[in-house]
Amino acid sequence: MDLDRKLIEILDILSKSKEPVGAKIIAKELSKRGYKIGERAVRYHLKLLDSMGLTKKVGYSGRIITEKGLEELEKANISYRLGNIYSNILEKSLLSDYKSGNVVVNTSVVYTEYDNAVEVIKKIYSKGLSVGDRAGIIDKGNFVEIYTLCSLNFDGLMIREGIFPQHICGGIVKYEDHKPVEFKEIIKYKHTSVDPLLAFIERKRTDVLGIVENGEGYLPANFRTIGVEYEERFKRVANDIDCIIAYGTENVLGLDVGEDKIGIVMIGGLAPIAAFIELGIVAEINPMASLVRIKSLHKFNKGKVEITTKKAKFRKKTALSKMINLMAKVSYDIYERDGDVIVNVGCINKEYLDDALELLKEAYKKGLGIGDRLGYEIEGDKVKIKTICAVTLDGIFINNGIPTIPRYGGVLEVNEEEERFIDIIAYEGTSLDPHEIFFNKVDCEKTILAGFREIHRVVRENLEDLIKELNWSGIKTIGDPNNELAGISVNKDMCGVITIGGNNPLALLNENEIEVELKAMHEVVKYSELISYKDI
Repeated sequence: MDLDRKLIEILDILSKSKEPVGAKIIAKELSKRGYKIGERAVRYHLKLLDSMGLTKKVGYSGRIITEKGLEELEKANISYRLGNIYSNILEKSLLSDYKSGNVVVNTSVVYTEYDNAVEVIKKIYSKGLSVGDRAGIIDKGNFVEIYTLCSLNFDGLMIREGIFPQHICGGIVKYEDHKPVEFKEIIKYKHTSVDPLLAFIERKRTDVLGIVENGEGYLPANFRTIGVEYEERFKRVANDIDCIIAYGTENVLGLDVGEDKIGIVMIGGLAPIAAFIELGIVAEINPMASLVRIKSLHKFNKGKVEITTKKAKFRKKTALSKMINLMAKVSYDIYERDGDVIVNVGCINKEYLDDALELLKEAYKKGLGIGDRLGYEIEGDKVKIKTICAVTLDGIFINNGIPTIPRYGGVLEVNEEEERFIDIIAYEGTSLDPHEIFFNKVDCEKTILAGFREIHRVVRENLEDLIKELNWSGIKTIGDPNNELAGISVNKDMCGVITIGGNNPLALLNENEIEVELKAMHEVVKYSELISYKDI
């Protein structure tokens, strides 16, 4: 099942209402979103959604979205959802009005005691690692609800000052000696279906507590740019919310700013919540969740943050850039059956080796890996497992005159009826391999890690012949020219290609509670140094 855009918009409208919504209101809201359909057409679409179990009629009051509908809304029509994060940021920036007291907040359900929640929040705020000095903490007995200000409230301030910020990316900033040094990883808003900061926090890539305790760690942060002519206006509001940690021209914390622009780095509003995840406390996080009155939030003692304006001397590379350069290192010969290949590396504790090997065999039998070979080395109390990376296929293909264009890495939902991507990140829009972000999001049965490439239609048959000669697992599907594949549209005269993620065997270990320290696209090894899973 994959829904068209009108149906997704109807589900979205219903999801944002706490009460049943009727066809008249839905039609009016759809009109605002560019869909000019009447009430009769809306009722027809609602009946379709009812029949799929995605909505439910509540008497004469209207419809509500069901749990199944909410789940589908998070998965449906991946190409359409790709711009959702960027659109939501812009919408909430326009709705916020900090000076008049209307602010956008993140809402989090944190499963800890009230006193502990207050203590953690106070600790983070005292070091200045928050957006503004306000937060809401409500004791719900078995959990607490925490409201923190979004950094996009500062975007709203700039807009009302006549400055239009360009929303570029979210990421994690490395701190040394209590100062921001560089963006360690980034994801661009326009190139992802998932919230960047939430993704990094859930993958435990932050270390806010480390910054608090010893000045070293990783902070969730957002990056914007403005025209250089707006500098004076920017300085007038820069301290109004107190969330700026760096700004400047040319290069800010390793990110290119562009010509005649100023780059601005802001603390992520989820930074205080990241601390709970770092402590091993379970939390349900909802970024940019709602608009509230600032007076409803409690004021905390907030430390002052020093703003860095020094230009960085290094530049962050995208995953795509890394992949293209790694392709050049692939020398595997399909006739000699040997040569250099690129591998992912996963480290596990030695005590789990026997169980891990059985699970790896299972993964390769199911065709979840690239080819049938892997490697492992025992290093002290650790085991380093190597699996062939999909970029190896790109290298083999280009060495045989078939260029593939890597576009996305993501989560592929697989069932008997269809396959579709339910989350993706563009390789050109992230510094980190998308599969490292989605590593915890697959079960290796109904969902797997997969990549999406494009090839020109004139080499489609050549690729099919090459795949037969190669005789590896790894290519799941080749689409038809000019047709979308698994929910992703292709460029003119191109064919979509779905590749199996080389990290899937390692993800199966993770799914079976064997903790894996993952490093994607990590090493170059000789194919002959790897062994078939059948020989383990």
